Amino acid sequence: MINARILKIRQYLYLIFSLMFLFTPTAFAQEQTESDAPSKFKISFSERFRIETWDNAITLSNAANAGTSYDRNRITLMGQWFPNEQFEAALMLTNEFKYYFSPTNKDFNFNEIFFDQLYVKYTGTFGSATLGRQNIMLGEGFIVLDGGPLDGSRSAYFNAARLDLAIDKTKTLTSFVSYVPQSDNILPIINTQDQQLLEQPEFGMGLYFTGQFGKTNLQPYYIFKHIYAADLNPMKSNIHTIGVRGAMPLAVQFNLTAEGAYQFGDYGDLSRSSFGGYAYVDYTTNLNKVYLPDVITLGGIYLSGDDPATQNIEGWDPVFSRWPKWSESYIYTLIKEYNGKVAYWSNLASIYGKLKFTLMSDLSLNIDYHHLLAPQKNFTLSYPGGSGDTRGDLIIAMLMYNINNNISGYILWENFTPGNFYFDDADRFNWARVEFLFKI
Repeated sequence: MINARILKIRQYLYLIFSLMFLFTPTAFAQEQTESDAPSKFKISFSERFRIETWDNAITLSNAANAGTSYDRNRITLMGQWFPNEQFEAALMLTNEFKYYFSPTNKDFNFNEIFFDQLYVKYTGTFGSATLGRQNIMLGEGFIVLDGGPLDGSRSAYFNAARLDLAIDKTKTLTSFVSYVPQSDNILPIINTQDQQLLEQPEFGMGLYFTGQFGKTNLQPYYIFKHIYAADLNPMKSNIHTIGVRGAMPLAVQFNLTAEGAYQFGDYGDLSRSSFGGYAYVDYTTNLNKVYLPDVITLGGIYLSGDDPATQNIEGWDPVFSRWPKWSESYIYTLIKEYNGKVAYWSNLASIYGKLKFTLMSDLSLNIDYHHLLAPQKNFTLSYPGGSGDTRGDLIIAMLMYNINNNISGYILWENFTPGNFYFDDADRFNWARVEFLFKI
């Protein structure tokens, strides 16, 4: 049953891809005489080296002895071919492996070498069309950014067809259709590990408009996601998300950004109705003092939770945005709450502030504070185990250093103190990362 559905969706995607290929040569033939630029190749390489260490971010219990420390190496090699000004073909290979310092009983594993990007792109007077494996980020990634959250930071790709129509110089309509399986069975892999990308296969499609209207930028959208039933997860779901993101100046030095979305659909035989959004104000100080912030941000986040008193689903679904948008560490605390789903942002609210400092021309510091809440209390005896609605307090500090265009790095520290949403005597945790990035 599942294989038949996967085959059907592949056939659907191949049909769309074929139609795009039929379209692009025609458009290319019309515009070929306008560009006689010679073809060129571009090779790029990057290595990202991280050391991460944390204690009880998943369990919130020191007694669990769940501390871990490892280095995480991600290497990418990308080739791009530009036969003329309209066409681009790209291929990127990626490998990410870990070496554990603690616990010591974890064996070294080189992991997979896989196709991180493999696409063709055509740009014309209409806009652009991109076909193949590609990254897609819409807005600031509140709805669409990561196609496969279970492989962590090693990739974020979608197998997709994307069309960007340029309505005018300040307005673009983006459409896409995508499919991501549970593990990568579409393209060949070297040293395959059956790395899981999702708990269940997902099909997605959407429309995303971006337009400038005077000083206001508006981005309304509609995103659809279908979650297929899988052997271990027999429940299927359809999620429709309608929302809008906006950004505008409020006054001199003040800017407002806000996004809100409503979801409806089904989860098995249950109906879905949920809401999510955020808003923040940036104040640019113009103080130009090392010891004073350049930007002060105040904001709030609201992601609805499921009401246990009803049979419907009111909990926010993060759609294609299960990534560390607000915290690198708290995504792990959500794992036990949502049956093993990392970065499943739901039933969460935050009142937060952020300070941005420029210490030197190449050295900056960000400090965040979140007071985290839960729109719906949790009375289960199992994790999280508390009876209150205060998740706790999260502090984040990030020191960033850019040596030049090729070398950069940062030090990140996060500390979380649990509130009464969690079981009695839940322990705080610390989480830290050091990153070094080299790219050419």
